[in-house]
Amino acid sequence: MSLPRDTHTPPYRLVADELRQLIRSGRIKPGERVPSSRDLEAKYDIANMTARSALRVLRDEGLIYSTPGRGNFVVDPLPPESEEPPGAGETEGRRQMPSAEYLELSERLDALTAKVDELLGVFQQLASFTERQKKS
Repeated sequence: MSLPRDTHTPPYRLVADELRQLIRSGRIKPGERVPSSRDLEAKYDIANMTARSALRVLRDEGLIYSTPGRGNFVVDPLPPESEEPPGAGETEGRRQMPSAEYLELSERLDALTAKVDELLGVFQQLASFTERQKKS
């Protein structure tokens, strides 16, 4: 599935909008896992950073939370739906862009999260190896 190319809305916003709709409609229920950034990357043919940005939008809105090494999950209970859709009250094409500092910190947080996920995988492999050694 590919995203529409004839819009001025950034791809990460389009993906976040679709995921938000799936969550609000109940197709992804509270407590359920949200597709990973890699799943979103493959499904929408987007860069991993774009997928991570879409997930970050939903985290910032309080719709999902992240558990390192496990993934992203829909919050339970869902926060009340906002009266205004995201970006309402802003003139079209004049959305306030996140500051450079925010973007840099978000990228660094994503990189750290990826490293923590890698380390958790290594620790899990080490634990299973240690268990096998104890049984031998």
